[in-house]
Amino acid sequence: MSLNVLIDELNAQQKQAATTESQHSLILAGAGCGKTKTIVARAAYLIEQGVPADQIQILTFTRRAASEIVARVELALGDVAKGLRASTFHTFCTYLLRRAPKAFGLEQFSIIDRDDQMLIFRLLRGKDDKNHLNDLPKPKELCDLYSFARNTRQSLSQALEAQLPEYLEQKDAIKHIMQDYEQRKKARNFLDYDDILAFVAVALAQSEGLVNYVASMCKHLLVDEMQDTNPLQWALLEPLLQKVNLFCVGDDAQSIYAFRGADFENIHHFKERVPQANIFKLEQNYRSTQEILDLSNWLLAQSPIEYNKQLQAQRGAGLKPKLHIFRNEFDEAAWIVDDIKRRHLTDGAAWNEHMVLLRSSFAARHIEAACIQANVPYRFIGGMKLLETAHVKDLLSMLRVIANPQDDIAWMRFLTLWPGVGDVGASKLALQLLKAEDFSAIVKILEKFGRVSPQAILIMQQMSVLKDQVHACVCLAIEALQDQLAENYAKKDWSKRRNDFDLVKQLAEKHHQLSEFLEQYVLDPISISEVERLQQDDVVTLITIHSAKGTEQKVCYVANVSPGQYPHARALESFAEVEEERRVLYVALTRAQNELILTKQNLSQWTTEKYDEQGRKIENYFLTGLTRQLCISETHHQQSTSHRTKSYSSGRIDFDFGLNLD
Repeated sequence: MSLNVLIDELNAQQKQAATTESQHSLILAGAGCGKTKTIVARAAYLIEQGVPADQIQILTFTRRAASEIVARVELALGDVAKGLRASTFHTFCTYLLRRAPKAFGLEQFSIIDRDDQMLIFRLLRGKDDKNHLNDLPKPKELCDLYSFARNTRQSLSQALEAQLPEYLEQKDAIKHIMQDYEQRKKARNFLDYDDILAFVAVALAQSEGLVNYVASMCKHLLVDEMQDTNPLQWALLEPLLQKVNLFCVGDDAQSIYAFRGADFENIHHFKERVPQANIFKLEQNYRSTQEILDLSNWLLAQSPIEYNKQLQAQRGAGLKPKLHIFRNEFDEAAWIVDDIKRRHLTDGAAWNEHMVLLRSSFAARHIEAACIQANVPYRFIGGMKLLETAHVKDLLSMLRVIANPQDDIAWMRFLTLWPGVGDVGASKLALQLLKAEDFSAIVKILEKFGRVSPQAILIMQQMSVLKDQVHACVCLAIEALQDQLAENYAKKDWSKRRNDFDLVKQLAEKHHQLSEFLEQYVLDPISISEVERLQQDDVVTLITIHSAKGTEQKVCYVANVSPGQYPHARALESFAEVEEERRVLYVALTRAQNELILTKQNLSQWTTEKYDEQGRKIENYFLTGLTRQLCISETHHQQSTSHRTKSYSSGRIDFDFGLNLD
């Protein structure tokens, strides 16, 4: 393949965007309109125009998307594309922090994950007055609040108002916990996910020299999924605007991560923030048939927000979407699975041609049960990440203390694996271990403690000199811990858990430094579904909608499009939240290639009109005005009996990177 072949495969809109001479560009790419192909063509075009590959940095939201883009550019151009970088925002910022730590006021640091954060918040929350614990947010809520405030660049008061208004009276107590949390991180040289971005954003805003340094490394920034960026990520890009070329691709109609701080105004207000930018639209859809797009276009057209999006199917006409209505979730789940099985057995359709889209992992439980009962092979995407599972985190705790003996959180987890060691004993011992001068002193403390197995201590000594042999370290850690973990998880499906360590060994083979290996998968954990995808391909996919962007399938079932679900009842007090719910449903509808099947629970429906303070109508059921021209409906009064069909109408840098505690 060559650049000419890549360019020839583009339509007129894509070609215009990929070959633009503008310094800054925003490409509004509708669902299924070839945004990845356009990014690939843009990178290849720049390289062919003489831009060195290592001067191009692509920013994405997943490691998988990054590697796919690089692979496609290298396939087209060959060796000339070597050096092209693509990574997540967090990985890119970590690269900068590691490359020039003193420029950010850092020396040695360790990255802590969400579980580590929650452990710290749990300890700090109960530190002072255990009698008032019920008056404070739970550790998970504190963690979410802190991250939301950092990513949206809001003060503590603003974040409380938005996220946990019921705790406003406890603001002072929460403020003290947040202060203690930041002091704890600073004392231990810990960076959490938000610090990784904040350190870089603040330093770029305050140091022109640092801006020049970053710009010298990447003349062109290509940003994927721009609608998912949050104010903190925009703060990373803004200082670079005068020195780099920005090429942003996104779809405002697919912005569905406001709960994580994403701000789709980064797209809606792009032209105001970057006045000289050119805006390009991609509206020719290559995924779906026109009937599926007609329903998706209609859903957006009902919104008071002007998306100005009218997708056209390059494939032409196809089957009209169908809506099946059931009495309850059990009938709904049974019918979905029976329909998939019928298509497989009668029509010869592969299992993997079917995808079921769900609101949450909790919502999957009935369909998973129906799949098991009907012996239908499936995988679930959107649940636990492999390196976030308890037994793997146990293994990683041993690797972490080898990589950084000052990591007291990892010491706590590692020590409490052993019989008779509780939080209090582990905490006291961890303080001793942190004061040890070298690893020999650590070994002596552990031997004197007498709870950790002698074999494990011996193996730790071996690991301490093998930090650049990651695979060997992982194998040694498994050897040291497997007997104890087998005992700890004897009643928790140990035989299945044990197999996960084979994958950890596979991942380790790609790395040459223990700290690099740990950071890579803390920043972007590989999901269990990615592993299962390698092991078994012909399965039905059950997937949460928030995990579904970038996916597609021939036959898609969108489950439980019922009143109270789209929009969800808890969103009805907020115009912005209701409109995000509309975008969630839009993402689900636009995954289908050939057939779109909606299912709904409860034979009745309700609608009431409600308005917000600005007089904007808050819609409480998106499918109220749906007509037979857009979708055919079928009501199932009893499972496995006759069905009734009807139409459905219905300078000096001040390194203050923390939370604004006002």
